[in-house]
Amino acid sequence: MANSRLLWRCRRGIREMDIVLRDFLIRVYDDLPEPDQRGFRALLDESDLDILNWLMGKEQPASAELQRIIALLRQARKPAERP
Repeated sequence: MANSRLLWRCRRGIREMDIVLRDFLIRVYDDLPEPDQRGFRALLDESDLDILNWLMGKEQPASAELQRIIALLRQARKPAERP
């Protein structure tokens, strides 16, 4: 279960980003391997504008670690496929 400190760090200046990060934390974070959890925590240190641009595909983070987390965030936001 997501701890309150990480939930607080998911609060951003852009409401939609709050939702994306918080949902990822609650639904996916606990099932990630430690390196990906560490990458998510590192992502939370980045600026709102950078994260937004990365999520929208306008730019890419320099580090492979953050690129992986952005890819996981995008994947988690896709609607479930129907059979």
